[in-house]
Amino acid sequence: MQRTDAAISVKLWALVCTIMGISLTSNMVLTCVLAMCGFTFLAVQRNFRLLRGFGVFYLILAILLCLIRFYGLHMMVFSEFHVLMFWNLSPVFIVGWDLITTPPGELAAFLSYIHTPTPIILGVLVMFRFFPTMRAELKCVWQSMRNRGLTSPSQLLCHPAVSCEYVLIPILLRCLQIADQLSVSAVARGAENPAKRGSYYSRKINFSDSVWFVVWSSVTALFLVLGGVRL
Repeated sequence: MQRTDAAISVKLWALVCTIMGISLTSNMVLTCVLAMCGFTFLAVQRNFRLLRGFGVFYLILAILLCLIRFYGLHMMVFSEFHVLMFWNLSPVFIVGWDLITTPPGELAAFLSYIHTPTPIILGVLVMFRFFPTMRAELKCVWQSMRNRGLTSPSQLLCHPAVSCEYVLIPILLRCLQIADQLSVSAVARGAENPAKRGSYYSRKINFSDSVWFVVWSSVTALFLVLGGVRL
């Protein structure tokens, strides 16, 4: 099923609500209210890939919290503090990653609509797309090393410096190539043109977006009432 992304302004408001909620509440366990709202937000957008990933992660955190709370579980590496921290920050991770994975064209259209300077727009787009791009490039490099038999445990353990070189050199070269491509693409799309620019991705806030504005505001207010406000 095709994704139906919410407006950028709605995603930004959801991020503001989650940050404000976890920052002001005195009951961190009740952050599940914001997390459930975030999962519903992803489901309505049909972003099922992100929903599955965060759903499994959140379920693992819930199981660990139950084991710590009721059975006295103690972990050597991953302490109770880290479990509670990730549980508390999960709503921010959910809506934040939904915003980061928004198509760059929609982000650029929204920033242009609010009259953001062009250098800031380009910087935001590069920042938001850096990690997904690096992940894809690392995957390609690893696949290339695997095809050449350079990912075996004996190779990695006996020649760690050479293995790092096999990864770093292609990544650095790809970074240079991508930087050149981005520069050419920005100039070709009129980044240096001071005139007002249009966009294929520009869209107005529809009824569904308005409903989500109300939902996030109401859920955050209810969460703060139930969890108590920490001043």
